[in-house]
Amino acid sequence: MLIEKILDIISKFHHYKISLYAKKLGCNTLIDVGCHKGEFLSSFLKIKIFKKFYCFEPQKEIYKNLKKKFKNNKKVRLYNYSLGENESKKKMYLSNLTSLSTMSKINQKSDWFKIKNLIVGDKNRINMYQIVNQKKIDTVFKNISLKNSFLKIDVEGYELNVLYGAKSKIKQIPFVIVEKHTFNQYYNNFSLVNDFLLKNNFKIIKNFYYPTLHYKDVLYKNKKKGE
Repeated sequence: MLIEKILDIISKFHHYKISLYAKKLGCNTLIDVGCHKGEFLSSFLKIKIFKKFYCFEPQKEIYKNLKKKFKNNKKVRLYNYSLGENESKKKMYLSNLTSLSTMSKINQKSDWFKIKNLIVGDKNRINMYQIVNQKKIDTVFKNISLKNSFLKIDVEGYELNVLYGAKSKIKQIPFVIVEKHTFNQYYNNFSLVNDFLLKNNFKIIKNFYYPTLHYKDVLYKNKKKGE
């Protein structure tokens, strides 16, 4: 799809900016929730101080391609399931533009949803889905220290669910970066994501605006780490 190729080029620049900033944060582990095709991961692999990469992508075909792309990199651990608030099976709505696939409830009355539908040809998107396994960060990393980790969450409106599954481990994580949409097409509220992180002693330290301005990545720092 042409639009996906264009966005891939733009995203490389966007992710490069974030990785450049991350170099000075003192982290050595990336947790990539919503790894997609490894765009974000690829930027962070170039940062030599990062030694471990835990990457989660529930879309089956995308995951297969990820396995092929990073099969020779022993630092990268790939997982073919989603992360959320509980251990269960979930319905994931698929898009022709695979980066837009989501587990969030879609507001079909949203003007932004209608525009994106028209652009990417997802007329019957609500009927395109697959069942995926879901786990919690607290379970997956129960016996793994996350004290030097950088948690990236890009899950198309499902961010709060991911954080709810990290109520214990979130205390160990020094940095969290979360995608915030400019125009909302999901039944969610980013203010709840912000509230969750503020209540867990995080503060916003940087906003990374995507060049097309339809979203930004918000970087939070755990105030109890390094202060």
